[in-house]
Amino acid sequence: MAEIQAHRDTSVVIVELESNEFFIIVSLSTTRDTQVIYIDPTTGALQYTARDGFDIFSSEDEALLFVTAGSHWLCKTTVHARAILGYAALGSFALLLVATKLVASIPELPGGGCVYTVAESQCIKINLQNPHPQYKGELKNIQDFADIDIDGKHYFCETRDITRPFPSAASILDPDEEFVWNQWLSSSFKEIGLQRHCVILLQGFAECRNFVDLKQQELVVALTARRSRIHPGTRYLARGLNSGCSTGNEVECEQLVWVPRTSAGRRFPFSVYLWRRGTVPIWWGAELKFTAAEAEIYISSEDPYRGAAQYYHRLSRRYGSRKGIENVQSSNMRSSQVPIICVNLLRSGEGKAESVLLQHFQESINEIKSSGKLADAQVYLINYDWHASVKLNGEARTVEGLWSKLKRPTIGIGFVVGEYTPLLEDIRDQDGLVIQNSGPGGGAFSLRTLQKGVMRFNCADSLDRTNAASYFGAVQVLVEQCQRIGHSINLDLGLNFLSKGDVDNTNGYVAPLPPGWEQRSDAVTGKVYYIDHTTRKTTWDHPCPDEPWRRFNMTVAQFKRATFPAPISALAELFLLAGDIHATLYTGSKAMHSHVIQIFNDDATKFKQFPAAQNMKITLQRRYQNVVVDSSRQKQLEMFLGMRLCKYLPSVSDKPLQVLSRHPAGFLKPVPNMFPSLSSGSDLLSFKSKDLIWVSPAADIMELFIYLAEPCHVSQLLLTISHGADDSSSPTSVDVRTGCTLDGLQLVVEGAAIPQSANGTKMIIPLPGVMSPEDVAVTGAGVRLGRHGKHNFPWLYDFEEQEGEINFLTRIVALTFYHSVAGRMPITLGEIEVLGVALPWRSIFADVDYTLKSLEHDNKVQDNYKTSPQQPLFSKSSSMPVVSLPDRNVMPVMQPSSSLGHGLDLLTGDFDFLPLKSQSEIEYNSGILTGENNAADEFSGHGFIGQTSPGSKAEISHPLQGGSSQIKGAADCYLSFLEQLCGSNMAKPLDYVETMKLEIERLQLNISAAERDRALLSVGRDPATIDPNRLLEPHYVAQLRRTAQNLALSSQIASEDKKLSIIGLEDEGDDGIEFWNVDGFSDNCTDPVCEVHAETQWIKSIDFKSTPERLHELPVCSRCSRRVCRVCRAGKGSVLLRDAVNPGAGQGGSSHGGSAYRLSAADKVLCKRCCPQKVLDALLLDRVKVLSSLRQISRVKCAALKALQQLVGCSSKDSGMDFGKRDGGLEGPGRSESGLKTLFEGEFSLAEFPYGGLLYPVSVTQH
Repeated sequence: MAEIQAHRDTSVVIVELESNEFFIIVSLSTTRDTQVIYIDPTTGALQYTARDGFDIFSSEDEALLFVTAGSHWLCKTTVHARAILGYAALGSFALLLVATKLVASIPELPGGGCVYTVAESQCIKINLQNPHPQYKGELKNIQDFADIDIDGKHYFCETRDITRPFPSAASILDPDEEFVWNQWLSSSFKEIGLQRHCVILLQGFAECRNFVDLKQQELVVALTARRSRIHPGTRYLARGLNSGCSTGNEVECEQLVWVPRTSAGRRFPFSVYLWRRGTVPIWWGAELKFTAAEAEIYISSEDPYRGAAQYYHRLSRRYGSRKGIENVQSSNMRSSQVPIICVNLLRSGEGKAESVLLQHFQESINEIKSSGKLADAQVYLINYDWHASVKLNGEARTVEGLWSKLKRPTIGIGFVVGEYTPLLEDIRDQDGLVIQNSGPGGGAFSLRTLQKGVMRFNCADSLDRTNAASYFGAVQVLVEQCQRIGHSINLDLGLNFLSKGDVDNTNGYVAPLPPGWEQRSDAVTGKVYYIDHTTRKTTWDHPCPDEPWRRFNMTVAQFKRATFPAPISALAELFLLAGDIHATLYTGSKAMHSHVIQIFNDDATKFKQFPAAQNMKITLQRRYQNVVVDSSRQKQLEMFLGMRLCKYLPSVSDKPLQVLSRHPAGFLKPVPNMFPSLSSGSDLLSFKSKDLIWVSPAADIMELFIYLAEPCHVSQLLLTISHGADDSSSPTSVDVRTGCTLDGLQLVVEGAAIPQSANGTKMIIPLPGVMSPEDVAVTGAGVRLGRHGKHNFPWLYDFEEQEGEINFLTRIVALTFYHSVAGRMPITLGEIEVLGVALPWRSIFADVDYTLKSLEHDNKVQDNYKTSPQQPLFSKSSSMPVVSLPDRNVMPVMQPSSSLGHGLDLLTGDFDFLPLKSQSEIEYNSGILTGENNAADEFSGHGFIGQTSPGSKAEISHPLQGGSSQIKGAADCYLSFLEQLCGSNMAKPLDYVETMKLEIERLQLNISAAERDRALLSVGRDPATIDPNRLLEPHYVAQLRRTAQNLALSSQIASEDKKLSIIGLEDEGDDGIEFWNVDGFSDNCTDPVCEVHAETQWIKSIDFKSTPERLHELPVCSRCSRRVCRVCRAGKGSVLLRDAVNPGAGQGGSSHGGSAYRLSAADKVLCKRCCPQKVLDALLLDRVKVLSSLRQISRVKCAALKALQQLVGCSSKDSGMDFGKRDGGLEGPGRSESGLKTLFEGEFSLAEFPYGGLLYPVSVTQH
């Protein structure tokens, strides 16, 4: 898709066919063609292959004709929209959010680009044929999600980045994550290479107004307000700081003034002013009363200032240097520290509820300054009790008092002044910073002055007072902005409101010349004159004769008389609308006390007639919203952002499987049918024929050979029961064989039962992969013992895990159906679907050169591991490791959210009926095979094999290490651990902790369950005797499972908040105490300063000696106050789990009763002796489950590398082609178009490369 300048409006058509299939037809304004996206009716996955005539067409009409097969009768419903806002597949339903009506709220920005506000939207609910059951609560949550109200409160721009201050040098494909509200909802489009097809949605306000200056020249003022998503929520559920180091109701505001583009003139001046607004940046909340009384404010008792320094640091990074202009920014600032001016409007009177908040606000800033935590910013606090001043002095005097407070910091911070030039050659003679325009208009921006720091306004809720105060600060800047770009709005230049002292206070400041003007001196007289290069005229008078910032010294009445009313009225109108939007988003009601913004209006008295009655009405409305509706709105917001899905949709997988048996897949031989058919069996694989009853002639068995659409790993077989009027014709069992070729088919499932069910019932058969008969025999012994043993109760985890082969080159699936009784009789079949996971082939071939380098690196890693098997396979860190690859540093792919206990293993197809799984197990299972980002990152970026992460132990002590120079195998290492526990009696009974630690060592050694069982049997030990599932009483197992599920939920929330906290900041990493802080037998307390000594059972003796000089290095336990070393500390999960059970006091207020409060408490220290045993046992269980999941991911990676080597390595390396450098400027699949054409010799089918289309193996000569 080649980008072009916008020549049409974006059009989106959602078509539903009579077969209940959905197609999304998109014609972007920036492209000439049309794309068709297919929604898989089973899994909800989006499908797009970038093939001309299949999902790329020259026009929308041509695409519609293809989708409907030329017949409008096949079209069931059609929805026309203007933009796609997001999409999510949520189990039984998929939700497609589109904008059906847009308003061009800012029709044209300088340099091009239109900002659209979503006026009307529609959430299209798509029923999926997903057979997995969902709970009623989940279905209700999905419906609540579908009912979210976004109209009038969200906006976007298709052609330029508006997530950063104007003018942004960043690409629209690289937005600032803090302000992208549909990042999770847009991920499905990014994964298929169509990132532009889902707009970047911002929440807040964006509108503009046109006005004229004194000379009747037209100008435009735009107010843009971007709401941060780091601390989303409603009034009493999102206040103060959260674990993401951001405040509730945090908004970045931008005031842009410019001369609109006309035929006359080649340069267009503009000016930008930025400020922030938000709640007080400390940990606090408010307990809501059910009466009309004021809510009671409380401050967190546990480090209430935690995260405040990081919050200011995020501001300093954003306003101290902007992307692409760092050098100019630093040269324009007098100091390296960024000034952050906090204008605090809280009530300060004695007895006022807000006074305690004000006190802590001041203390937090003093603590930050004294601690030296904030080296790159200087925070100033200006206190101004707005309500007290209004009550005592009236509104006009209150505004004047605010101006006196704001004068000096506003002048010091300043604002941006520049001009836009459509032609690059005209910019060469300009002074200042030049930024190339990333928008559709071309040309460049020249910035003459930059803003140095930021003002931040706050009251308790960042609502009414904040909106009014920020308006009166912005209106002063507006006058100066107009002056600086050469357009005066001063009505009376003869009035002199500045005294001599006031002029001195401006430090001799003189207004700079507008863009295009130059100051010169007459050679004879020396008199200064001015040249306007735009009009080629000269004048003796300064084009901006007004004294700078003189209105700060005026009264309200003087300001009104001296200022042209049109721009002031325009700005007031924008602030009134913006205030209502912010109040509605935060409280569910409009803003209060807004009449003061109309103080410069001639009809201002009209707005004062009924303010008290109106404010009381809004107060009651807010109280109702806060008590009754806020919790529901909070859930909608979190689901919209893809947060807490493990809580709201626990059974939903965030990465659905692919249906690989649909077109272009097919049968290798015709399927017989008793009734005439032209499809030769292909209807059995088509969703369009889902109600089909296929009756085969009488036979002993029925055998089908399915040729899949592309090489993949097969995970599930999905059958639709179809028997017509005769139940006896339905098959009762099926065998499944898979392979790359017909000669290579291997049995994966034998005799899978097909129960008699109602017609149309869908049935899932997991396909675990080919298993070694030896492994089945060994692990099967343990399974049989469990069946006939003493206890039979739910397992904690799968101790006898049977691992099937993972093969991403599987291309053929053979099915053999059997009758219930012997004899020849007809067999009826319904739709057959094969689900699995395919590697992101197109992304891989888009950068083959880098993929090969990654393969070589990982081969070296695996070779090193083979020569040193005692090295742990997985690190102890709770975060995913980072691995450095040749020429690049690849960070691990972090998925926005994963649902705990989704029950579906993406690789084996197994379905776990437990409500929840381990947090990290699900996290690590998501996002591995999605094709997101660079293809090689999906496999090499995780570095699970032989890697240790920063913060983990450099060496882990093992029994075989030390004096022995001989390196033994992993199985020998495992038996050595067992011998350490049992001594000479290898049959010694082990307790739960010992067996779990033994399992941790086994998984770190990368030993499978079958290999473990063989090693145990070789020394005469029955594997069932060390199964932790059988060592606990049934009632305790049930309790432990619930505790582990709570731990998984808490840790998933902690993981989500951790990802949010690093937005706009450097990742500071971990502090060394990871989530579990439990390992195998390497955890031993040897620190002489430790006063706990909880981990001493794994060594024989300890020499404890006092070392007073190190006492200050060890923290103390929050419960027993003893100094505790790292080994004896319980992991951070213990505190999360404790607070999940007892979250603390206070209903409603802030996040203190929710996850954010628990994360604050997670910084505390709890020793293992004070930690409840059940919690320690749950941490062990979660650690084992995570390591088991990591081993599975390691196996996936090895299988992926093997497939890549076989399909890509030889062919691409020998050809000498560098595909990674072809078409680098295009997006998604289009990026690799030329490389694919060369690689596939003009064919786009993966079946043709290199032997995927062959049914039998052949010899390939290497050149």
